[in-house]
Amino acid sequence: MSQGTTNIPIAIGLILMMYPPLAKVDYRLLPQVFRNTKILSISLLLNWIIGPVLMFALALIFLRDYPEYMVGLILIGLARCIAMVLVWNDLAEGSREYGAGLVALNSIFQVFFYSFYAWIFITVLPPYFGFQGAIVDISIGVIAESVAIYLGIPFLLGILSRLILIKIKGEEWYKDVFIPRISPMTLVALLFTIVVMFSLKGELIVEIPLD
Repeated sequence: MSQGTTNIPIAIGLILMMYPPLAKVDYRLLPQVFRNTKILSISLLLNWIIGPVLMFALALIFLRDYPEYMVGLILIGLARCIAMVLVWNDLAEGSREYGAGLVALNSIFQVFFYSFYAWIFITVLPPYFGFQGAIVDISIGVIAESVAIYLGIPFLLGILSRLILIKIKGEEWYKDVFIPRISPMTLVALLFTIVVMFSLKGELIVEIPLD
């Protein structure tokens, strides 16, 4: 039940899982998020310097005898999380605007830098530590497609829900009636996605923008 690199049931589960948190975002406040250069800089430092280097080190230390798993761990370490960041942020009652803004920012970086990072950490650097480099062909187009599916669709649904429903029913109804009704969808979709993953009977599925 896959189309290209996308597993359709998992995609449906992840999109439904992310929709309620993104429907709660007040998109009028996003410009304030992007003006906070300190938060944006910390996020980029953690996600694109510390995170990849740490996972690369863990892969070399603990998986030196398992090159396939080592490459897999490095790839996961390079991938920025989309779905679970939004879910955990929502469950923790964090700032939805900052959560959405930072996920969007890192997704943009992922589209343009993931292929380059994969080449650096999997092909170029391993020989310097006594390991054979590997060639991983992951194009910008494949990553952009994944980000568009897993982030673009729920973002669009969230924006349209807020714009259309508030205009028709009012902001009070949207916050007090609609949002409480769709909120349980996140956990239900999360459980559905977990069940689908277990039903794959051990097949390895790597969705590029997720960890």
